[in-house]
Amino acid sequence: AKLRVQTRTQIASLQRRLGVTTVYVTHDQTEALTMGDRIAVLKDGLLQQVGSPRDLYEKPNNVFVAGFIGSPAMNLFAADLAEGGVQFGTEVVPLDRDTVGRATGSQVTVGVRPEDITVGPADGKGLSVVVDLVEELGADGYLYGHTEINGKRTDLVARVDGRNHPNAGETVTLAANAGHVHAFDLESGDRLNDKPVVSA
Repeated sequence: AKLRVQTRTQIASLQRRLGVTTVYVTHDQTEALTMGDRIAVLKDGLLQQVGSPRDLYEKPNNVFVAGFIGSPAMNLFAADLAEGGVQFGTEVVPLDRDTVGRATGSQVTVGVRPEDITVGPADGKGLSVVVDLVEELGADGYLYGHTEINGKRTDLVARVDGRNHPNAGETVTLAANAGHVHAFDLESGDRLNDKPVVSA
């Protein structure tokens, strides 16, 4: 693994020093994100999105790109449209009128990255989630849990403090951080909002 990181760094450095345009094909999103100035994401031979690593990460065109770019992947789940926004557990995350108008039904696919979630106590606001596992990685960790949304089990991941986190079996609430909620059409998977949604 260390050799792979060194090789990626050396190749990227050489490209920049020589000023050479290079097309690098990989299935490894980490390689693409760390080596590329611009990335093209393809699915079944069809171009899904072209942009900088930051563009693809912050503003994915569709559910496929949202789920492909980032590790762990973006949390994606169907949620009901509510008055003024979308239902996120006990909270309604605001959506602008244009975004709601672009939705083809009464639900949208909500996307939230693990680092854009705040973990709260069981009686807090947001989605009530049962902790299945906490993966400890030193300073950080990842909480893997599940909840039920519209009668369907939904698995979710949230980044947590590696030194102070809930334990498996506990119930917590997950709330989306302001400015980092994505909305996609439930049927087509296409992005609905021009920018991530600012939640209340």
